[in-house]
Amino acid sequence: MYKKINLTNLATIGQKISDLGVNLFEAITKPKIKVALITYYYEKPTISGVGIHVQNLAKFLANNNCKVHVFCSGEEEERYKEDGVVVHTIKNILTPTNDAFSKKRLEYDLFESEVVKEIIRENTKQRFDIIHTHGSLTKAAFILKKIYGTKWVHTFHAIERLRVKELSEEEKQFWDLVSWIESTVNYCDGAIFVSKSLLKECKRHYKIKSKKIIPNGVDLKLFSYSPIKKKNVLFIGRFSKEKGIELLPEIISQVMALKDATFTLVCPHRPLDGELKKIMDTLIEQKKRFGERINIIEQALEQEELRNLYRASQVYIQPSKYESFGLCLLEAMATGRPVVAFNVGGVPEVIDTAGFVVKDKKELILIIKKLLRNKKEATLVGIRANQNAKNFNWALIAKRTIEYYNEVLND
Repeated sequence: MYKKINLTNLATIGQKISDLGVNLFEAITKPKIKVALITYYYEKPTISGVGIHVQNLAKFLANNNCKVHVFCSGEEEERYKEDGVVVHTIKNILTPTNDAFSKKRLEYDLFESEVVKEIIRENTKQRFDIIHTHGSLTKAAFILKKIYGTKWVHTFHAIERLRVKELSEEEKQFWDLVSWIESTVNYCDGAIFVSKSLLKECKRHYKIKSKKIIPNGVDLKLFSYSPIKKKNVLFIGRFSKEKGIELLPEIISQVMALKDATFTLVCPHRPLDGELKKIMDTLIEQKKRFGERINIIEQALEQEELRNLYRASQVYIQPSKYESFGLCLLEAMATGRPVVAFNVGGVPEVIDTAGFVVKDKKELILIIKKLLRNKKEATLVGIRANQNAKNFNWALIAKRTIEYYNEVLND
């Protein structure tokens, strides 16, 4: 007996095969978007949240039919390919100045001048469709937009004129310069904000025609769940007052009062002056007093090394005074760690109900002690944190970014 052929089903199958062929043809023949990502911090290792963000963004864009070029600072002038991304490093120029902060500002300015030259050279081969800036460096994109009319997207990881106010007295002297440079973003074709609170704040300072909220992401393959095994408190951040580092000596003293508790700080820095040097001197004195119970790491670490530090902790803290998002919070959450942070910027959006958002130092210390004394509660909160972190998968973030590029290009 032969089965009767259902012509309707056969036609449906044929249509699906045809659609698959069309989609495959479009994927192969569709022109790639050529993107220039400009970021001072990119090369590994970097403690900069902006640098880590662009590392992931570049990799995922390259995996999704984009031609990606990164223009960043480096020890040497070179061009190489990594993870499908073409990296152009601009060599640091030794600039003798009176202090480390003046040197940093001058390095930024010289870097942007060299980026303009490098992008002009690359444009002679094939024009960029999108220039995408990150952090406070926007002058190069502003100039190139004026000259070539190239579409420019800027990601706000912070509002620099507000962030600088939370820094040391030595760094505050550049507030007017930072504000002047950042004002160029008014000319961008589109702006991405990593949190709702950052977008709300930006509306008070800038007039940008196209705006989109796309949060930071986390590499869930790298930062995966791990059970709590050590009674350790972890802090990761630049050695800057915006990160609340002046609160660390007292927090550490309180943690040291608990039996067997330890504290790890990852706080890379340039040569320290003034207020920051005094704070570091205090931390070093605590290290001498408590020995191996305190671990101070003063250089940037690879992401794999940071992952191991999250896994070796029971609580992660972020006592920042200014934090537009909080990438380290997200990485700690993905690893299954309870996080404790101040109620600033985008922190509540990241933590949601999977951690602790506190109002002051007293409450911060109280929660830290509570979590160290109760491993079971720390574990339960950490499991919720891990689940919440899955909403920030980098694959989804990159897809939304490409969709926004197309919006800007078609505008």
